[in-house]
Amino acid sequence: MKKILGILLLAVAFFVAMPFIGNKSIDVKAPHKLDADGNFILNEWVVREAEKGKDWDYNLKPVQVSERVWCFFGAMEMPTKENAGDMSNSCYIKGDTAWIAWDSGPSYIFASQAYAAMKKIADMPVEAVIVSHEHDDHWLGNNYYKEVHKATIYGPASINENYYGPRHKGEKFGPNPEDVYDKEYPGMQTRMIKALYQNAIRGTVLPKVDKSFEETTKLTISGVNMEYVKVGYAHSEEDWFLYLPDDKTVLVADVVMNGRVTSNRDGIVVGQINALNAIKARDWDHLVPGHGFITDKTAADEAVLYFSLLKDRVMEKMDDGIIADFITKEVTLDEFRDKDLYYILSPGNVFRSYEELEMFDEDDLIDYSAEGGDEDTSGEDTEMQEEAA
Repeated sequence: MKKILGILLLAVAFFVAMPFIGNKSIDVKAPHKLDADGNFILNEWVVREAEKGKDWDYNLKPVQVSERVWCFFGAMEMPTKENAGDMSNSCYIKGDTAWIAWDSGPSYIFASQAYAAMKKIADMPVEAVIVSHEHDDHWLGNNYYKEVHKATIYGPASINENYYGPRHKGEKFGPNPEDVYDKEYPGMQTRMIKALYQNAIRGTVLPKVDKSFEETTKLTISGVNMEYVKVGYAHSEEDWFLYLPDDKTVLVADVVMNGRVTSNRDGIVVGQINALNAIKARDWDHLVPGHGFITDKTAADEAVLYFSLLKDRVMEKMDDGIIADFITKEVTLDEFRDKDLYYILSPGNVFRSYEELEMFDEDDLIDYSAEGGDEDTSGEDTEMQEEAA
């Protein structure tokens, strides 16, 4: 009897599934299953139509962090269609005659809506965009500022090296006459471009960074004195933070997160600790993390503790003879169990740290306070100020 019932259930399931098998043009009967572009949410094969539906409303509300700085704080989760990529923090710095943007967010639409909110505070253009690192939740709004405001984009050279921008119909890509693109491409299909609905990502392309630097550099843009500090390989291949000495504010992006566990998928523990030491060596009252809502003098405390414990405990277990296969059972970092994304990200951080710390050398750690801060860039200062002004 059970066998007969099982066969009947399989037959019913097959009958219900028949309209979907091999069908790429489903007639959707339930409008609530559609996104704003008319795309059937449950089936990725439905072709997205770029011109339909209103732009995604990010419902952005700027929060003033210091005298010159306002920020938009993202969701404490991974990028999803539901948050439309709004899961990192981006900021505006108020200059004398123009805004300076720090990390432009996950899309062209996000950037345009962020500017609309900031224009209500001060009706000024955006003169410059400064980017912290290459992860695409932080800079896919760049082309809005480039196209609309003619802004200069400052950022890591790794963005230009690792991401290709728009490719145009008829443009050549090889030695043969037929080696031309047959359609327009917005550029590399990054994680965010793949993940988001069309009404959130439309209009987004990948412009190149206009200016990148080899070392820490001082800038003055629209009357604002800034130090663009290179910390190198930390959370990503090339990380920078922005220090505003007159405002006593530091914008550090993903080398600091609070309220959630970091993702160290592209990073290294030693680099993270060095970045935190470089931040600690500066005089600040306000710190804006890449993810998280704490911006006071305690903003970096969780990150400092996390990477300190991660390094010490992994190395202790290595000394005890624990092999990589068992390290995530031995090092659990229970102090962070109540933080967002702990179960998703922390085990991976532990495992990758084991691989890195097998080659650890104490000389890899940098004591910035003992050296009086970062490298001396005063020789570049005047030139860079004139260039940026």
